[in-house]
Amino acid sequence: MKLLNYCESCRAVHPYTIEKEPHVFRFRGQDIEVERKLAFCQNCGSLIDVEELEHEAMADVARIYAEKYGMTSLEIQNVRQQYKLGVRPFAKLLNIGPASVTRYESGSLPQASHLELYKRLQQHPHVILEFFTRNKDLLTSRELKMTEAALHAWTIPEQSVQTDEQIIESIYKPYEATELAGYSEFSLEKFIHMFLYFTKNGILKTKLMKLLWYSDFLYFKRQTVSISGATYCKYPYGPVPKDHDITLAHLQHMNVIEVDERTNDEGWTMMTIKASEPFDSSIFTEDELETMQEVEAQFREYGSRKISEYAHNEKGWLETEEKQPISYKYAEELREF
Repeated sequence: MKLLNYCESCRAVHPYTIEKEPHVFRFRGQDIEVERKLAFCQNCGSLIDVEELEHEAMADVARIYAEKYGMTSLEIQNVRQQYKLGVRPFAKLLNIGPASVTRYESGSLPQASHLELYKRLQQHPHVILEFFTRNKDLLTSRELKMTEAALHAWTIPEQSVQTDEQIIESIYKPYEATELAGYSEFSLEKFIHMFLYFTKNGILKTKLMKLLWYSDFLYFKRQTVSISGATYCKYPYGPVPKDHDITLAHLQHMNVIEVDERTNDEGWTMMTIKASEPFDSSIFTEDELETMQEVEAQFREYGSRKISEYAHNEKGWLETEEKQPISYKYAEELREF
């Protein structure tokens, strides 16, 4: 059976042949390489747009992204099933649509904010009790009774449940006072207010991560200590705070920040982060505040792509292994503005 499709060059339907080529797609802030199929008109040799082939390529991109950066459908199913909850009450506790839960368990890729909810429950199962307390009013009386019974096994002493603050501190405190934290103790208060400073007018996630890194590393270069004591890791689009997605999820849960996700016409998700609380300058020294102001001014006109490319030329990023902590010793090599 011949493959037929309309050729824009010929302005007619012609048979086409398929060739394969490696191609890198940018998806949710990551480079995903797949082998995509291209259709070429047998009459004139022009490239033909075949919708089915485009859908197939994007399905491969979503699958590879889920395997590498997200969760498999089986892992997503296990998150709900560990609580022995039905789809509808589980969806209500997470305040997402039951149709979304069904799609995710069937293999569809969750949107970024929903994926973070699943990751959080996978890593900290008892957090379901927080969602129950917050959203139990959404349940019917019958669902409430069934859910209380299902979650009874997960009820633990209140003091054993980690708060958002404790979870964030558990990410960074193991490194404090080492070269991976700028020889500083981790200060959650300063870390939070660094976020508030750079997000007061709303900013894209990728750029925010670089502003935080440059502030801590530039200050270390000049003062031999970091501002926040946070640890940063190498990611494809530049340095980011360790476990940054988990950190963002808990800052959002604490109502420190708001996260706005929008998908553009090409299907890519843009994540804008905006402060929900006022910035308090009094917790910083004059030198710390001046460093943050200097970093903000230097990169004011930079977009996410430009600041990522700028960071890619820093020795600390170049010489660190993928997803590993970046030593503050590289701050000595940081380019001055």
